[in-house]
Amino acid sequence: MLWDFFVSCSETDRSWAEWIAFHLERAGHDVRVEVRDLAPGHNRVHRLDEAVRLSRRTVVVLSPAYLADAELAAEWHSAWDADPAGVRRTLIPVRVANCRPGGLLGDLRCIDLVGLDGARAAAKLITGIDGTRPGGGDRPGLFPR
Repeated sequence: MLWDFFVSCSETDRSWAEWIAFHLERAGHDVRVEVRDLAPGHNRVHRLDEAVRLSRRTVVVLSPAYLADAELAAEWHSAWDADPAGVRRTLIPVRVANCRPGGLLGDLRCIDLVGLDGARAAAKLITGIDGTRPGGGDRPGLFPR
């Protein structure tokens, strides 16, 4: 199976990962979330490798807990390595808590959900994932004066 998205998160951000997956699935995407989809008896490393290899894009649930867990870096490095310039947007960070990523993650523009209510966060998530602007269309705005 090929998934549209693999959602990478720390165990403490599981509820955020499930919320993101719910909204992506509601929008018609196939989503893999390791903390949700790993069943007893599965080999974690094998299933993680499978999820990373068989997903078109990786969503990182960005929080202080995520940044503090060195093992999680392996989950997004593959997506970054496949598209270091970000042209295909294979790696999409979604910031859910106040944090400042450094290094490669710090150079990527993220979908920032910090401080938003549920409806606004869901709309911003889907708009960011789809790569569209709020309000629809590609019309330029008024020229700033």
